[in-house]
Amino acid sequence: CCMKQGTIKAIGPQAIDQKEKMLIFFGDQATEILREYSVIQSIPDSQDLVVENGDTLIFGDQSYTVTHVGPIANQILQTIQHVTFIFDEVPEEQLTSAIYLEPFNLPTLEVGMKVIYK
Repeated sequence: CCMKQGTIKAIGPQAIDQKEKMLIFFGDQATEILREYSVIQSIPDSQDLVVENGDTLIFGDQSYTVTHVGPIANQILQTIQHVTFIFDEVPEEQLTSAIYLEPFNLPTLEVGMKVIYK
């Protein structure tokens, strides 16, 4: 239904590891320890954000397709704007808080970049 747009506020020094194929996003209230390993985002009106299989997520101008949404991923996105994006095949044992995306390469991120959920 509705497109939501977040903005990247900060990128922790340990947030991006090309070998990990994973990005951890949090809202502004993330602790200092979490900020080391996280991308901090701000999403206005996140409480009605719902991501579903087949949706498109756009990081800047890099587009991804949602292949799996963990059972609690939307709930924590709505409340604390936390989500783990995984750029890989959906495994047997999925992370309950994760959103799996393809293609399987990490987007290039920068502070101020828009993240569009649609």
